[in-house]
Amino acid sequence: MTTSGTTTFSMTANQIVTKAFSKIGVKIAEQDLQAHEYQDGQDALNLMVKSWGAQGLHLWAKDEGIAFLDVGKTDYLLGATGDEACQLDDFISTTTTATMVPLQLIIPVASTVGMVAGDYIGIQLDAKVRHWSRIATVDSDIQVTIDDLTLGHSVSGSTVFTFTTLVQRPNRILSFRRKTFGDNNEVPVTSWSRNQYFNQVNKVSQGTVVNCYYSPQLTNGRLYVWQTASSVNDFVRFTFERPLEAITSGTETLDFPEEWQEAIIYNLAARLTDEYDTPPVKMQSINGKAIQFLDDLLGWDEEMESLTLQPDFG
Repeated sequence: MTTSGTTTFSMTANQIVTKAFSKIGVKIAEQDLQAHEYQDGQDALNLMVKSWGAQGLHLWAKDEGIAFLDVGKTDYLLGATGDEACQLDDFISTTTTATMVPLQLIIPVASTVGMVAGDYIGIQLDAKVRHWSRIATVDSDIQVTIDDLTLGHSVSGSTVFTFTTLVQRPNRILSFRRKTFGDNNEVPVTSWSRNQYFNQVNKVSQGTVVNCYYSPQLTNGRLYVWQTASSVNDFVRFTFERPLEAITSGTETLDFPEEWQEAIIYNLAARLTDEYDTPPVKMQSINGKAIQFLDDLLGWDEEMESLTLQPDFG
C-alpha cells in the first residue's frame, strides 16, 4: 500500500457552513443552501470565532512583538492606528554611516537588506528623539530616501529601525522583556495590574522600564510603562495573543489549524439549532459531540511544560 503523501485537508468557510447545516438537517442531498442561510452560517461562525478568541489558548495565535520607546513617554497605543510597534520578525535594525543635518531626506545606512518602499523608518537624532517617517525609495544597498525631512542633527552610527506593518491590537500580553539595541540580553519586566500602575505616584520618572501594564481597549490597546525610557535605543519586547481573523468571504479558510475543523463544524451546528427547527433528539446529539470535540481540542491546544517538584524541608 502507498499513502497519499499529503498531510493537509482544508475546508473553506462555505464548506464548513454547509457541513454544519447538514448536521441539523437543513442541507438535504444535492440541494444548495440559500443565500440567507450561507449568511446566517457565516455570521454565526464569526461570532463563535470571536468568542473563542477570548479563551486565552490558541497556540498558533501567540506571537512576539516589539514596542519602540520614546524618552519620558508613559504610554503607547498598540494597533492598526497606534504608535510605532510591530511583530518581532518584521523588525529590521541598522545604523547610519555619516553625520546627518536637519532637513535631510537622503539617509546613508550600513545596509538596506529587507527594506522596501513604504516601510516605517525611525532614525535616532542627537536630541534623544527618534524621527519617524516612511521610506520613499530604497536607492541602493546603503541608502534610502524618506518622505519627511529630518528635524535635527544625528551623528554617524546612530540607530535606524524599520518595519512594514503596525502590530495588531493584542487581545492580551502574556509577558514583557526590556532590550537595548546592540545588547543581546533581554531583561524580564514585571506585569502590573491597572491599580498598581495608576497608584504609582511619579509616572514620568525616567530610567529603565521595570514594570508594564497593558489594557486591550477597542481599536488600539494601550501599553503603560514604568519607569519611562531614558534612551530611544531601548524597546519592549512582548509575547501577545493576536485576534483571530474573521471570515469575510465564503471562499476563505479559517484562521485555525486543520485539526480544529470537526470541532468547528459541530459547534457551529450547535449554535444554528437555536435559529432553525431542529428535533430535540438531534439537538442533544449535536450538542454532546460539540462539547466533546471542543474539549478534546482544548486539551491539545496547550503548551508542553515541565513540572518541578522538591521536598518541603520546612
